[in-house]
Amino acid sequence: MDPRGSKRTVEEDGTARRSYELPLVGTRRTSVRNLTCWHRKPDQGTYRNYLNSGLPRRILYYKRGEWTDFPESAREAIIDGFRHQMPCMAVFLGRKVMLVDLLCMVMSNLMTKKHTSVAWIDEADRCFFPCLSFDGGADEPSELVSGVVRPQAYSVPAPQMVTEVIVGDGNGPPAPEAKILNLQTDSESFAFMEKLFLSGMPSFVKPENVLCIYEYVPKDTNAQVQFQAFDSQLRSTREKRGNANGKYAWFGSTTQEILRILTYGFGSAVAPTVGAAFGSGIYLTPYHRSFSSVNLCSVDGNGVQCMLLCQVILGNLEQVRPGSLQNSPSSDDYDSGVDDRKDPRCFVVWATHANTRVHPRSVVIFKLPPNLQEYFFDLSDFRFDKNPIRNIPRFNRLSAPKHTFVSLPGHEINQQMPYTILYYKVQHHISPIEKELLFRHHVDFQGILEAAPNADDMKDTASSRMKPRRIPSKKANDSSGR
Repeated sequence: MDPRGSKRTVEEDGTARRSYELPLVGTRRTSVRNLTCWHRKPDQGTYRNYLNSGLPRRILYYKRGEWTDFPESAREAIIDGFRHQMPCMAVFLGRKVMLVDLLCMVMSNLMTKKHTSVAWIDEADRCFFPCLSFDGGADEPSELVSGVVRPQAYSVPAPQMVTEVIVGDGNGPPAPEAKILNLQTDSESFAFMEKLFLSGMPSFVKPENVLCIYEYVPKDTNAQVQFQAFDSQLRSTREKRGNANGKYAWFGSTTQEILRILTYGFGSAVAPTVGAAFGSGIYLTPYHRSFSSVNLCSVDGNGVQCMLLCQVILGNLEQVRPGSLQNSPSSDDYDSGVDDRKDPRCFVVWATHANTRVHPRSVVIFKLPPNLQEYFFDLSDFRFDKNPIRNIPRFNRLSAPKHTFVSLPGHEINQQMPYTILYYKVQHHISPIEKELLFRHHVDFQGILEAAPNADDMKDTASSRMKPRRIPSKKANDSSGR
């Protein structure tokens, strides 16, 4: 990948940059057939470390003369990869895509091509460190030192001899690095995809919240076959339906699942969402509703998230009723599912069609302030929302509970405005998305108030308890004289 972010595609250089499944014998990994490091041939020492380690509980990288822990999100992704016998995997550290290769005990920056040593401690508290350590800013490796943990890799009992060390010939899928291109911020492609992303966000999400955008530009055989299948489906649907109904749509998920999609494709990497509101399938949101997918995107230790922009062949859309158990088209007349034909909130691509109808286009890396992240994560998961908001009435017709006010910033505390009046005043000055979100909050708040005790009754009860008893005055016609 060109570190300057130009549109030059990365050519295969013959170096095996693959991750393969490890053959298992019992519960121990005793062979490394078809394994290879991402950037170089590993030595037997790193092989032995990998084969004899238990599941890591702590993973570190070498930085400025010290061993530093990975952020929690990256650590969990690496551990999950180890658990699934994947020695090589990509993770996000901030806005950088890093390739962690446990077999070679190296982390590589996919933009700068610099390498950093990696080590780990397993569940049995055994430490595995490389003989030489180096960080991405150094030209030469230095002798192993540690400022965080005491290296004990060679106090581990000697493993049995590795009988087979056969470097793979590169038949597996390439790492995600070989399939994505970092776009320059002043390029047309960057501007187009950033505009799509922001068009589906409230106005308080700004361009500066978009950190970088990676375009999906694979050159390997597997990806080319998948693209040809997608292109063939596009032509076939157009001929059959008259209109292929191709759309841009967003897919929100964990960083690791998105990286698996880039490596293997939708059909192999994504399981259908079971038990969702509109059947079992792959759920995507229209391009102008990217906000709906934010709460599905994992957040790393630096608050960074990523979302996948896809091209989708929808064909004839079938409206699926909430609560449906459908997992395929109900007839040959339909191709994909939708919650509402007139005003779609989500598209459902059936799992059997995933590889031929959904094609990755780009990965948007973004970072929202903590309060905005919390705001989006409080929204309901659109995949399981069986009663989504459909028609938003004119705000001056809303029926708000009595005595519901909002304090206006910069005003005295007693200068408050009823919600209904506020809605009426702002409805022509906010976007349809903000109008929907505001109405959603109104409905939620109304439900909270209706469930709470009556405020007036509580106030009257409290006042009556505080008032002193009054002695009745003497009646005018009292003849007792007292």
